[in-house]
Amino acid sequence: MKPDLQISEIWSAFVAKGITRPQVIVIGEAMLDCHLQGENLGKIESLAPIVTVNDRKQIPGGAAEIAFSFKNLGSQVILLSVIGEDLEGHSLRQILEESGITTSYLLTHTTRKTLTRQRVSVESQLLITIDSGSTDIIDSCTEQTLINQLKSYFTECDAVIVCDYGYGIVTQKVRHIIAQLQQNFPHIFLVEKQTREVTKVKTASSSDSPLSTFNKHICDLEQLLALVTFHRIAGCKIVFTNGCFDILHAGHVFYLQRAKALGDILIIGVNSDNSVRSLKGPTRPINPLEDRIQVLAALGCVDYLIPFEEDSPSHLIRKLQPNIYVKGGDYTKETLPETPVVEEYGGVIEFLPFLENRSTTKTIERISQSKNNS
Repeated sequence: MKPDLQISEIWSAFVAKGITRPQVIVIGEAMLDCHLQGENLGKIESLAPIVTVNDRKQIPGGAAEIAFSFKNLGSQVILLSVIGEDLEGHSLRQILEESGITTSYLLTHTTRKTLTRQRVSVESQLLITIDSGSTDIIDSCTEQTLINQLKSYFTECDAVIVCDYGYGIVTQKVRHIIAQLQQNFPHIFLVEKQTREVTKVKTASSSDSPLSTFNKHICDLEQLLALVTFHRIAGCKIVFTNGCFDILHAGHVFYLQRAKALGDILIIGVNSDNSVRSLKGPTRPINPLEDRIQVLAALGCVDYLIPFEEDSPSHLIRKLQPNIYVKGGDYTKETLPETPVVEEYGGVIEFLPFLENRSTTKTIERISQSKNNS
């Protein structure tokens, strides 16, 4: 994504509407960018060069950078984010205030560490980038405060910019509220969503994964629909598939990875225990729904999971209307029960091949044979 280009396009939209001093909400992960410029002394310690820093510059990053850009263009900016009660947070707050951006809405959390990115350069050549700070999901109290702020100012603003880097600020509940508000009060809308592959320094309050696997499990269809609406607004392609996924094996992983590659957001409808029994017989499932959900949620290619009771997920497909519906290669359009539903709203059906000799049934058969032979 090219933020400068997007900001320019949004500003052109303001001009076309005759809005000379627009009010913009920027919500997401505010960061402190620290640029360290130095010189290499030609010395090596533990196979790493020793750099003497002779210049240090701190600027807003992430959502704070977007807010800074809109402020420079003449916007009134409301920055909604969460930072830590630390030196980095204090520095970021001071930089924003000096640039004329109010920090009244910037929440400070006592146990979080401010997201910080340090770039070390030698003679204009980037040597290393280091990220530090809390990436775990904000607590429910902070989340609700952020949502209350969002609701208070949403109707008054001219544009909403969501900076979602997966670092715990733009939670699923926040996305759900944004999608609802946007449906009721349409605004100029932009989502900046990136995956940042960087060296990360763990702190006491950091978690290994920026997104909890439990947050992928959505029980409420209306909530999932709001999340899908949010992603559609951001221009994402929605992929949907379904299955029992009783004993997860390599064939499942291969299939789901290929399904995700067809779009941006992968949603899986998971058969309930009763549904599995109806389809597979009284001895199945081997693993209960709760376990199957948890194992699937651990896969990086999976974005959302929703259980369903029926034999077919047709009602889910009709409601969510995914761009692409994916099924295994043992089906055809003629034999697939969901084909009429997908074709009714103009969706695409993709059939993916399975890995040979990989199936839950064959796994169970091998286990039974092993027991009989022992």
